[in-house]
Amino acid sequence: MAMTLVGIFDEAEQARRASAELTSAGIEERMIRTTASNMGGTETGTGSGQSSSGEHRGFFAKLFGMGQDDEQSGHYAEAVRRGSYVVTVHLDDDSHADRVNEILEAAGAIDVDQRVEAWKAGGYQGHDASAPAYSQDESAQDRQTLKVMQEELQVGKRTVEGGGVRVRRFTTEQPVSEEVSLHEERVIVDRRPVDRQATPAEIEALGKADKDIELREMSEEAVVSKTARVVEEVDIGKQATDRNETIQDTVRRTDVDVERIDPAAGQSRSDQAEAPRQPQR
Repeated sequence: MAMTLVGIFDEAEQARRASAELTSAGIEERMIRTTASNMGGTETGTGSGQSSSGEHRGFFAKLFGMGQDDEQSGHYAEAVRRGSYVVTVHLDDDSHADRVNEILEAAGAIDVDQRVEAWKAGGYQGHDASAPAYSQDESAQDRQTLKVMQEELQVGKRTVEGGGVRVRRFTTEQPVSEEVSLHEERVIVDRRPVDRQATPAEIEALGKADKDIELREMSEEAVVSKTARVVEEVDIGKQATDRNETIQDTVRRTDVDVERIDPAAGQSRSDQAEAPRQPQR
């Protein structure tokens, strides 16, 4: 089924880049048209020459099958009047629609509905075909962008070296004493003079008097030896544990309030700015 996709860009370079990417993607150049008030109506594709704001509206009305008074066609014409560039892509079928959308969004296509809301906050009530096109300065002022920023908390982890234990093995000496009892045997010779009558046994043994008797002295001395005994064991290692820690912090966000002023009643209404949406296709 034939269809037309539209992308609105604030800068000419964005529109040129979108057209180049579309051509590289296989879209015929004749199927791509760029419209802007300050470039004679057409940059690429079919058609040329100067065109008024009313002609722009007529082009979009015809493009989408709308009437000249259709509000949506007026929004596109208003974007052109305010200096935007509109790239339209005609497709014979929808097989390339997703790719075309991706190219337009990547090139920086804006959300027309969001832009219209910003215009309305400044008093816009609909497209006026008789209104003059914006100058470059007016376009720049009209597109002042207030960025909504929000901080994100990212929690990571790193290894931090802490205290530890140093184990050193060394040898010491200390004096010790031990008491031991030693045994001694000594030979004692006691000679004393005697004058008495020999007994018959002594007389009988007289012929056998030749005899050697040997007695040896003996003593004990201390012998020192040492044995080693294990009296304590020290195990060295590390114990690993995991723990959960809750990180509490604050993140900042900037918000934008759009205040709509009623010039007749002099009253204002504050609306929260909408989050950005995908560009209107």
